[in-house]
Amino acid sequence: MDPIRLYLIDGTLHVDPKEAHGMKKRLNCFILYEGILYKRSFAQPLLRCVTPEEGRKILEELHEGVCSTHAGGRALVVTTMRTSYYWPSLWKDAMTPVQT
Repeated sequence: MDPIRLYLIDGTLHVDPKEAHGMKKRLNCFILYEGILYKRSFAQPLLRCVTPEEGRKILEELHEGVCSTHAGGRALVVTTMRTSYYWPSLWKDAMTPVQT
């Protein structure tokens, strides 16, 4: 059986079959559209992927800024996803504004 060949954006090749297979499964959740990375979501629109730094600014704005909901961590995550944003540490980062 041939190993699954998976090329990354930078052109490198993952040769470990288990790692390549796992990455291929995770890549199905993402789409690159007009140069912007989005995460596919079940029963929601595409979620725009942002850096954790941009994400923290978004959380601050949703928690204290114009929206000013002062919601708890879980509600803040839901609100962030409803505004179509995503980053890998969203759940962890959403607890920080709530605790301070």
